[in-house]
Amino acid sequence: MGESESGQTEFKLLRGLLRHYPFVLKNFKHYFQNLYRRDVLHTDIVAPYAAVFYTTHKCNLECTYCTQKEPEVFSQELPTDRTVAIFRAIRRETDSILFTGGEPLLRADVEDLVEAAKRRIKFRSVLLVTNGTLLHKRPRLFDSLDGLIVSLDALTPDPDNPKSKPGVLSRVLENLQLAKSRMPRASDITISSVIEEWNITEVERILDYCGEQGFVFSTQSALHEKLPNLRLKQNPRYQALVEKIIERRRTRRQPINGTPKLLRTVLEFGDFKCFPTMFPRVYPNGDVFYPCEPLKRIAGNLLREGSFKKVFARGRKLYGDIPDCRAICHLFGNVVSSYYVKDFWGLAGDSIR
Repeated sequence: MGESESGQTEFKLLRGLLRHYPFVLKNFKHYFQNLYRRDVLHTDIVAPYAAVFYTTHKCNLECTYCTQKEPEVFSQELPTDRTVAIFRAIRRETDSILFTGGEPLLRADVEDLVEAAKRRIKFRSVLLVTNGTLLHKRPRLFDSLDGLIVSLDALTPDPDNPKSKPGVLSRVLENLQLAKSRMPRASDITISSVIEEWNITEVERILDYCGEQGFVFSTQSALHEKLPNLRLKQNPRYQALVEKIIERRRTRRQPINGTPKLLRTVLEFGDFKCFPTMFPRVYPNGDVFYPCEPLKRIAGNLLREGSFKKVFARGRKLYGDIPDCRAICHLFGNVVSSYYVKDFWGLAGDSIR
């Protein structure tokens, strides 16, 4: 790279840093905090970056890849005020929260919870994952959300299977247009597609649809018994889809979650080191998993312990250090945690340019 080209690259990076100042400040602070934990305290229990809150276990659909249909660890929803108390404990250690489920919009007080998280507890980033079927019944959500993630696995309707996403496709597409009209930008909406053998062509159509609509595209392969379907690596249609996704991200043809390198790790089941406490998962009653949800071990309760720090210390005492799982689950968030810790500068530079 010549001196002139190098200078232009540095200028673009600096311009990106200034444009994304709150994002950059949080990430640099988090990075150096975790560097201290790993190099001085010698622990892989990194600080929370964003909390994942399971609003409810209930769902109105029966997606084949869902891990929450019959959770091995179950908890009851708390009243609104007690749930908000959980948010207060979360907010002491992170400014970002993601509502998930089950289907969050089945919970009667979900609009109040999202509003409290944004307006009263002052989370900087409030995100919500939904199957999209009930958005028209929860219009107040749009006033408090910073981002909406809608799961979609096909664009071909299947009215004969009303409990599947293809069975309710028309309603979901209508609600996506509603969301587009209510959110400040189309890019505040992410379409999350889980890839299985049956829907490879459908996911390719969803990728194109996102490009046309201006939505962010996000994907990973389905897990069964905590493991991905490794047969996909021998499927030429799957490999062609992977290359198309990565090429569109590399050329910035459309907004796609993840860097090209990260996407290849997720979709080709590459090696990575997981740091699951970066995205702690909190059940409706305040229980927190340690070190991660797939292992089904509860370390403590936020209402009782008061902080993730104390919950994770208790988890470490009960269950030991974070095990080396040999990168078996390939959940998108877990791969992100690996790149954040192991390749922070590359991830940050690619994300903000």
